[in-house]
Amino acid sequence: MTVIVTDVRYRTALAVIRPLRKAGCEVVAVQTAHESPKRPAAFSSRFVSRCVTLEGSVKDEDYAERLLALCKEYERPVLFPIGADTLAMLSTHAAEFEPVCDFLVSPPETLDAANDKRTVADTARSIGVPVPEEFDCTDGKLPPRWPVFLKPRCGEKLGLHAEQRYASAENEEEFLTAYRKMSAYDPSPVVQERVTGDGCGLCLVMDRAHRPVCVMGHKRIREYPISGGPSACCVSFYDETLEEYAVRLLQALDFTGIAMVEFKGGRVLEINPRIWGSFPLTEASGSRFAEDYVRAAAGEVFSVPDRSFRRDRRMRFVLNDTLAWLSCLKARRWRDVGSGLLDVFRAKEALFRFTDQAPFWRYLYLTVRGKGGGV
Repeated sequence: MTVIVTDVRYRTALAVIRPLRKAGCEVVAVQTAHESPKRPAAFSSRFVSRCVTLEGSVKDEDYAERLLALCKEYERPVLFPIGADTLAMLSTHAAEFEPVCDFLVSPPETLDAANDKRTVADTARSIGVPVPEEFDCTDGKLPPRWPVFLKPRCGEKLGLHAEQRYASAENEEEFLTAYRKMSAYDPSPVVQERVTGDGCGLCLVMDRAHRPVCVMGHKRIREYPISGGPSACCVSFYDETLEEYAVRLLQALDFTGIAMVEFKGGRVLEINPRIWGSFPLTEASGSRFAEDYVRAAAGEVFSVPDRSFRRDRRMRFVLNDTLAWLSCLKARRWRDVGSGLLDVFRAKEALFRFTDQAPFWRYLYLTVRGKGGGV
């Protein structure tokens, strides 16, 4: 089977490419020239059968035509979208792609609902899934208590980086500053109580009938920036209750495709309806996540979800985790400093593989040179 993996400039693409090739698929790695003028790290992988650079940008009006033409070169391939722009395009143009290739993508209205933090919270409350309490702070009203989190309803859709999507406030002065900042992105930002507890994600593939195909979980150990950013080190885990919540929520939205439902303290924070930043943990923990997506996209029906991954497997992005460790050292967070030292030896590097080293070194080169290797 041929699988066309798009947007391979993202470092997460390697965790899709390698397992699929090992499963016997022919992997075609695709990248648009505008978003990655330099050769992306994934093109250096020995697990890629063919590298294709599409002219122009994912935002071009004719991007769908160019990707569709590539799909027509193969006999009904599976299309595996990595980036949010390709996912949105495929959702909008599904009727054009369906006669040519297989994929699992929700319609535009479902993607919009899954990306909208307020819609997600309202849906979760309506089906009895716990969420943080939200406060109405329109017309100059203040939250009834502190601390609180503020965030736009659809931060990623606005093109915001992770550190721009959230703000925290401990008092009125901090709140007014944060509210003005968030209002620049969204006239009615979400204001929620700040929940304590473990930050984790339940990651799922949902088939066309909105049934779970593959399930795995991860917990954040360190993030960078340490004040709140993408995961720098994480560990695989499983929780039956959180899986139940995640499945019920995605089914309530009629969701199809890949999603990560984010929890903190057992409550739903948001949904990432796409490949997420710590996706390489699926490969590091032995999950068949990418393979199960392909099998379900091609029409296979799973009687029960695949949960066959190794628990308690740690993974780190060496650059981000080193910066996180230095930040913890500066902040005198000694427990995190000690854990970070141990993880040099016990956590698997996200991108490096002895059998496929070239992408890792290319990624480091592009990142250090500021050429977009670290996205």
